Amino acid sequence: MTVTRPEWTEARALAHAEALGRPRATERVPLAEAAFRTVATELRSPGRVPGFDASAMDGWAVSGEGPWAVGAPIVAGAAVDVPPLAAGAARPVTTGAAVPPGTDRVLRSESGRVDGGVLAENGPASGRPDHAGSDRGPAVPSPRHIRRAGEEAERDDLLFAAGTVLTPPRVAVAAVCGLDEVPVVVPPRVALAVLGDEIVGSGVPLPGTVRDVFSVQVPDVLRRLGAVPVSSERVPDELARTVAALDRPDTALVVTTGGTAHGSTDHVRAALGRLGADLVIDRVALRPGQPLLVARRGETLYLCLPGNPMAALVGLVLVGTPLIDGLLGRATGTPAPVTLAVDVEHPRPGSLVQAYRMTSDGAVPMPRQSSAMLRGLADADGLLVVPEGGSRAGDSVASLALPW
Repeated sequence: MTVTRPEWTEARALAHAEALGRPRATERVPLAEAAFRTVATELRSPGRVPGFDASAMDGWAVSGEGPWAVGAPIVAGAAVDVPPLAAGAARPVTTGAAVPPGTDRVLRSESGRVDGGVLAENGPASGRPDHAGSDRGPAVPSPRHIRRAGEEAERDDLLFAAGTVLTPPRVAVAAVCGLDEVPVVVPPRVALAVLGDEIVGSGVPLPGTVRDVFSVQVPDVLRRLGAVPVSSERVPDELARTVAALDRPDTALVVTTGGTAHGSTDHVRAALGRLGADLVIDRVALRPGQPLLVARRGETLYLCLPGNPMAALVGLVLVGTPLIDGLLGRATGTPAPVTLAVDVEHPRPGSLVQAYRMTSDGAVPMPRQSSAMLRGLADADGLLVVPEGGSRAGDSVASLALPW
């Protein structure tokens, strides 16, 4: 079923759902290659973290009240199987070292002193006490400075659900829990086709031509979104060449720019028809970016963007992001509210997308922006979406982060 001119939120949901239902290949990669990949199946901890009671400080493991007789030191990396600590005894420990059974707490190195093999705790006169009570106030719970076994993760704890993006801290969590490799989704392969006789690839364009701004930026945006661009080509305004550019069953997604309207040189619709592709979204109630198409054919999806630079990037952010999120099997981002600092007029049908900067008074649309202009987007903090009829200063409107 084709949905014609959906609202932008519906278009995002449709694109995400269409892609989410696609089959996904998976692979296992070492942790050193896992950052920013998407988890394919849930990750569970193979062990406890910590695996033993460990000292959180350099100091002494102590049992009972002091003073304490000092025994042999325990250092990080030493065998965990240490004998119990008797009452009135202490053993020097380093941060991360196993504390003996019977340890009540770890006395920090700056909070104690050893004289003649006997450890005494510093009092108020000789240093800050490391236990409850002082002449400066009521007693407080004694700091133990012990990391208990399993306090960060127990064996078989769920670490990350399928669809989670492995940020560097998440990779570190996987490592500390004992994982060496993780199952991840194979990134979708994407082909880019830049359509139009007027497109030139270098230099200052002559009258009647425009510079190709898509080949130099869209592949990088696709990578930031989690996809792998495998080809990029400029395609003249010929139906046969357009059909050939879209006939890419070896890719999960084909992204095109230009040719989505109904002009004499716009061949995308006809090319999709010849290939037997089905339209999923036929235009969006959005400015700029209205003449956007999403289609499917076999295992390949199509994101057909308008030819104007700002309109194309709006479509890539608003619809392309949930499309690629779906192909990776992950949830897509939720628009965040921002407060307008100024009135934004919008008397035309559909929603209005504006690049904006955040100020101390709220969001302010950037100057120099239209469907054909990129200057405003270049220094923007994000995109805001103004509903039909416009909004006033102080109103809350939806915004989306930029993937760069």
